[in-house]
Amino acid sequence: MKKKNTKLEQIKRTDKKQFTFDGYVKVGRIRRSIAELARVKAADIMVNANHFKHIAKYHITELDRLAMTPLDYVKMVVDNYSQIRSNQGSSLLLVKLNKDRDSDTVSIELLYDNVRHFWEVKTAQPRRDLRNNELLWEVGMKTKRGKTKK
Repeated sequence: MKKKNTKLEQIKRTDKKQFTFDGYVKVGRIRRSIAELARVKAADIMVNANHFKHIAKYHITELDRLAMTPLDYVKMVVDNYSQIRSNQGSSLLLVKLNKDRDSDTVSIELLYDNVRHFWEVKTAQPRRDLRNNELLWEVGMKTKRGKTKK
């Protein structure tokens, strides 16, 4: 038990340096071409230090298994997502298909901040079943100009 607390403190110290004065760090963006197909807003994706602490605290086992910090995990999903799915309320899931691991997918939940005009990362969600989450976009969907890429 003490080892997990030590690891959690180490993660907090390591990633804390990357946050801005207001507690956010930009980890990516939902591009306009993808946003139009998914019918969501094109905007930056930001993570708040408080949500980062939540991910570190409640997903320490998954992070240890992947040998990643919470920020590394979020960036990995943002850089490699292949689907956007609806979630509860007005939140979205960015999904990275993950066939080689224990869970079938890794994902992060995003909620749009109407005041700051960006997508805010709320939590990390390793999942097996996404049947209840409507598919809004996936790599390869066709547009008038051809297939979309990430």
